[in-house]
Amino acid sequence: MKLKNSIIFMASAALAAGCVNPVEPYDAIFMTDAQSTPDKTITIDTPPDGTSFTVQSSVKAKEDITIELEIRPDMLESFNKKYGKNYQMAPEGSFEMSSWSTSIHAGHNMSDAVDVTVTTMENFSEGVTYCIPVSIKSVSAMQVLEPSRTLFIVLKTPVISKAIYLGSNKYTVPSFQEDANLAALAQVTLESRVYVDRFQSSDPYISSIMGIEGVCGVRFGDVKIPNNCVQICHDSYQPAATDRLCETGKWYHIAAVWTGSTWDIYIDGQYVTGAQTAGETIDLTSNNSGGFQIGASYGGGRYLYGYVAEVRVWTRALSQSEIANNMNYVDPSSDGLLAYWRMNRWEANGSGNRVPDETGHGYDAIGASSNPTMMDTKWL
Repeated sequence: MKLKNSIIFMASAALAAGCVNPVEPYDAIFMTDAQSTPDKTITIDTPPDGTSFTVQSSVKAKEDITIELEIRPDMLESFNKKYGKNYQMAPEGSFEMSSWSTSIHAGHNMSDAVDVTVTTMENFSEGVTYCIPVSIKSVSAMQVLEPSRTLFIVLKTPVISKAIYLGSNKYTVPSFQEDANLAALAQVTLESRVYVDRFQSSDPYISSIMGIEGVCGVRFGDVKIPNNCVQICHDSYQPAATDRLCETGKWYHIAAVWTGSTWDIYIDGQYVTGAQTAGETIDLTSNNSGGFQIGASYGGGRYLYGYVAEVRVWTRALSQSEIANNMNYVDPSSDGLLAYWRMNRWEANGSGNRVPDETGHGYDAIGASSNPTMMDTKWL
């Protein structure tokens, strides 16, 4: 009766406001899960695997009610736009429905359950989040509550990769200094997955993640903040995530976004803090204190003792939804993606190693170790 009572409340409110066409209360049928949120997320690791759902009525059925179901891929684009997602329709043949209809029996208000089973991930692409929009096609009695007609079943699948240990195996990107087009960027995003074994315990307590000293640095710690606090730096702009301290032995996704008017920190896809800026640009060609480095700064010191993966540099300011939706992987051909080091493979490079730039732009990262340590990773 909760739904019906809420509809009656809306009708009363409309009358009180003097509406010409007030909402009339009515009995309705809806997707049970969609009453609280339009999507239902499940994790698919090894098929066959899936979930089930039910259809519900706002009152007990006076007679058996048949509900016909359908898949609505045409609704996915508007859903993505509304909620800031980039879900794709699950590939044809990758899932099965146990039935295309269900029933609410007389005297009840809940239908028989319908199973949705992912049978194969053969045509799934790495890093893509898929969705199955299941909708009520028709009912034999009552009306359908339109906002809850469709349930978007979101399929989370793992990204299996590797990460590289830093420490003295710091990386430089000398080719940035050779590209004059990178000297005055209006917008920049730096992002990486980070796993710290130990934070620096001596002055200045800095563990460098990536960037250029004084230009666009991302790091843990400083003399004025805890050594496990994320801080981003550009000259005097140095916002720090003091309310979101990090721990050892745990993976984090950390992003720094220079929008041209703000300098912002995101941790695990969520905005944490930032600072207003005056419209300055970022110079990635700077050779200040060794130029662009991963795992070091200030002349090659201030090591990060831990692993990194999915290290990226963009020439545009990513939105919060873009960051949150692509923490585990991104298409190397993505718009504005300048350099992408997955850190899941390396090649010998003299007495050190080279991690290739996945974009094909040639901004390879040059590491110090001839045999860097790797870690297997699995993210959802």
